[in-house]
Amino acid sequence: MKEIEVKGIKKIFNNKNVLDNISFSVEKGELMCLLGPSGCGKSTTLNIIAGLLQEDGGEILISGKNIKNIPVEKREIVILFQEYMLFPHLNVYNNIAFGLNMRKENKNRIKEKVNKILEMLSLQGLEYKYPKELSGGQKQRVAIGRALAIEPKVLLLDEPFTSLDINIRNSIRELVLKIQKN
Repeated sequence: MKEIEVKGIKKIFNNKNVLDNISFSVEKGELMCLLGPSGCGKSTTLNIIAGLLQEDGGEILISGKNIKNIPVEKREIVILFQEYMLFPHLNVYNNIAFGLNMRKENKNRIKEKVNKILEMLSLQGLEYKYPKELSGGQKQRVAIGRALAIEPKVLLLDEPFTSLDINIRNSIRELVLKIQKN
């Protein structure tokens, strides 16, 4: 079954066609990459799918449902950017739990999910540390954990590993592939 269908997406900025009739589909469980030179519209496409930008034409279907009028917070889509975007005033535990708290999930369920993610991402022992006390790789794992905690239907990655050194980048890439397969 197609999890994502992008059909004829168009986006215009300052009277310039940035996206012109972009179409593709992604099967459930499939890993897909958008490749192209800087400025070709990869990030714009991801931002439109996530609901951060409005398309000027075309449609996006998630699990067969048109999401045009669904607000970003209800799309069950998470996008990870190059910048970690962690809340500096929240510790690791509360950064990961943030989306679950916003959804007013049961406190015991939140604790269970966060502890599972801390273990899966090798973040045990860092629960009470703040972002300023973490390395780049640790921050990125916290951002991944926060994204996974709400169990999105779709996880979009917009160059989230680019600023990491090569060894950390490779280990986090392997971790994401392992998570994707499970």
